[in-house]
Amino acid sequence: MTRVGPLIWFWSLTILPFTAILTFISTLIICIHVPNNAPADEKFPQISQLGTGQAYYYFLSGFILLAPQLLIILFGRVQLLFQTQYIIHRAIICIVHVLALFSCVFMLIMAAVSIDTIPSIHLTGAFGMFGLISLFCLLHTIIIVYLYLRRSDAPQHSNIIWPIWFLICSLLLIAFFVYWLITAQGIPEYIAAATPFLYFLGFVPQFFMQARTKKRDTLLPTVMRFSSQVDT
Repeated sequence: MTRVGPLIWFWSLTILPFTAILTFISTLIICIHVPNNAPADEKFPQISQLGTGQAYYYFLSGFILLAPQLLIILFGRVQLLFQTQYIIHRAIICIVHVLALFSCVFMLIMAAVSIDTIPSIHLTGAFGMFGLISLFCLLHTIIIVYLYLRRSDAPQHSNIIWPIWFLICSLLLIAFFVYWLITAQGIPEYIAAATPFLYFLGFVPQFFMQARTKKRDTLLPTVMRFSSQVDT
């Protein structure tokens, strides 16, 4: 059982970025099709408007389900960075990821307080969530780029694809967040809200390699014990 637990943890990290995307998309789709207070003539209403009327509880439930998935992904990412490099101090890594944790708190505030009830609190949650997750993505990208530049000392961060992926996602997130603030249009908000999930998909390859390594390390003692029994 002590060997199964770590395997479940590491393989869960590989799957959770995908389940988080499905949870987010499913929440929006359900809320769109449940009566809410969004203007009927708007094809792409503000996400905040989807969490109103009868759709409120579906909106809240979806984000409550989403929050622990994001927290586990973030804890897993911190663990991976602790184990795969020694260049950047652990305190810096923790501080950067705390920004994302606070973003989850603001996300729950946004979901719990409907814009029809107390708009100021709801908007504080929404802007706090977008602002903090944007800052996290930017700082995390800087960390990954730095590790790539120092790849001789951090060989597990030597793939150029990851810095490029994180950089593109960060720029898209910031650009569409700012564009949404200026125009208050629905489509930029949807893109800005979806981009962090695409960002987290960049964690999957290293999570997958970590899970495979853990599986191999777990099976090795069993194979060695079986071989010794055969030899005797």
